[in-house]
Amino acid sequence: MQCTVGLDDTDSLLGHCTTHLGFRAVGELLDRGCTFGKYPRLIRLNPNIPFKTRGNAAVCLEFETDDPEGAFGVVETILHRLSDVENGANSGLVFMAGSFEPDFFRGLYLSAVSGLVSYRRVLSLLAERKVRHVTVGNGMGVVGAVASLGFSETDDHTYEIIGYRRQAACGTKREIKDEPVVEMERRTFPHTFNSYDHRSRRVLVTPHGPDPVFLGIRADSPGVALSALRMLGPEEELAGHMIYLSNQCTDAHLTSRLTLPMKAYASGWLDGSVEALERGEGGHLYIDLNAAGSVVRCAIYRPAADLQRAAGMLGRGDAVRVFGGVRRATSRHPSILNVEKVEVLSLDPGQRSVNPTCAACGRIAKSEGTGKGFQCRRCGAKFSEGARRTEDRTRSLVPGIYLPSSGSQRHLTKPLIRYGRELYEALPLIEGWFHPATSEASSAPAKSPRSGHRSPLSPRTP
Repeated sequence: MQCTVGLDDTDSLLGHCTTHLGFRAVGELLDRGCTFGKYPRLIRLNPNIPFKTRGNAAVCLEFETDDPEGAFGVVETILHRLSDVENGANSGLVFMAGSFEPDFFRGLYLSAVSGLVSYRRVLSLLAERKVRHVTVGNGMGVVGAVASLGFSETDDHTYEIIGYRRQAACGTKREIKDEPVVEMERRTFPHTFNSYDHRSRRVLVTPHGPDPVFLGIRADSPGVALSALRMLGPEEELAGHMIYLSNQCTDAHLTSRLTLPMKAYASGWLDGSVEALERGEGGHLYIDLNAAGSVVRCAIYRPAADLQRAAGMLGRGDAVRVFGGVRRATSRHPSILNVEKVEVLSLDPGQRSVNPTCAACGRIAKSEGTGKGFQCRRCGAKFSEGARRTEDRTRSLVPGIYLPSSGSQRHLTKPLIRYGRELYEALPLIEGWFHPATSEASSAPAKSPRSGHRSPLSPRTP
């Protein structure tokens, strides 16, 4: 029987990770004889929700089993064992045995990826439909758990291979050098992305917190992701790896037009013309955008340096589409659109007044002072004040899409390299998509029916 599981909100700021829980669940389900025909799914939801988890990621597992009850018991046990409830996790689990109503889950996914969804409303809907679910803490994670079932493999997607640390290593510094990452990126370009920020010279495949993720490599195919991992050959002995199919790097949260007045925490886009630019405290850039007669305040913050540099060249009358999330209004400040991406649709060249050109020698005449006309410095020819002419301004900015550097992009941000390279058909499972390395309790190679070779995450030998 086909079973589908959704999981979310098992981590906290102090550790744990929902994708790691998914990794552990897959291992135990395989050990019980369950079979997987599809990649586990890693689904990022609206990054502008204030009470999100660290990466706002949910996990969905789809598998076949002759024992649905046993499979449910496995996942529920892992949920309780690995959720960091003591430090604020509010976990949710949804379990479907057999076919289910896709439109219900699809609607909740679309709402959760770009808006705000009430978990109490979701719990009510699950009860009405008699959907099997488990909540821990206040149960807020049930929103992501349900939403993960609504993502379709026919949506644009990418792949990420994640290598997991052993428990003893969690909280210690991840040792990975820049040079191997840069070389891996060079050899796999353009099929991997957001691995290294060349502007800040910073490795992007490793997180920095105490969670069990050692590294994650994003790619446009599972084979490239696995090859990239083998190129890096991490020196730290890891607990294993797994490949996820994901909505990361797809702009899934920015597909809808924002309504006016803007709803707090919504993500999407607005078309309009630039009214004014303003530099604020901290080096932030603010744009007043005329959108359908309403002036919307937009902010591009200092860390988004590349995007801010391009947006700083905008001028009054330029037509743009801005993408981002709405910051809630307060008693002191109105709502504001935090910009993640700008598409310049067209530029208003405007006009500028220029000094006359000398017909005799072709040089531009110089002003003699306010109201005193102009004179050619070469031949001495004089021109009246009225000889000034107007011409279209030359713009250094060109129409197109502008993003922050890769190190300042969100998980869902679609890199420029992916435009025209979207994926709408899932690729089949490859050998090595899931691999546990040696046991936590033993240094001997894992003996598993899922793999007949030593993990590519084993330490490199001299």
